[in-house]
Amino acid sequence: MSRRITTRWYIGAWVAWLLGVIALYVESRLTGNSTSPPPGVFLIYLVMFFAAFVMFAMWIAALLRLAVQRSWGWFAAVLVFHLVGLGIIGMIAYALFGTDVRRIDEIVYRPRAT
Repeated sequence: MSRRITTRWYIGAWVAWLLGVIALYVESRLTGNSTSPPPGVFLIYLVMFFAAFVMFAMWIAALLRLAVQRSWGWFAAVLVFHLVGLGIIGMIAYALFGTDVRRIDEIVYRPRAT
C-alpha cells in the first residue's frame, strides 16, 4: 500500500473516531442522569470500533512499508509516536514529509540497443 493511501485512511479513521467521542459526549449530556444508555450509543460504539480497526490496520501497513523500504528513522518515529499515544502526529508527519521510495522490483529497466 502506498504512503498516500495509508496516511489518508488513518487520518480519516482518526477523524471518524474523534467524531464518535464527541457524539458520545453529546449523547451523555442530552440524557442527563438517566441510568439507561442512550439509544444511539451502540451505533456510535460500532463506528468507533471500526475506525480504531482501520487505524490499526493502516498503522501496521505503514510500518511494513517502511520496513521494506529500510527507512528506519521513519519506522522508529511512527512506531514510537503511536506507542506513546500520539499516533496521529506521527502519521501526519509521515504524510507530509515521509519518504515514498519505490521498491527495487517495481523499477523497470529498458534493455540497451546493440
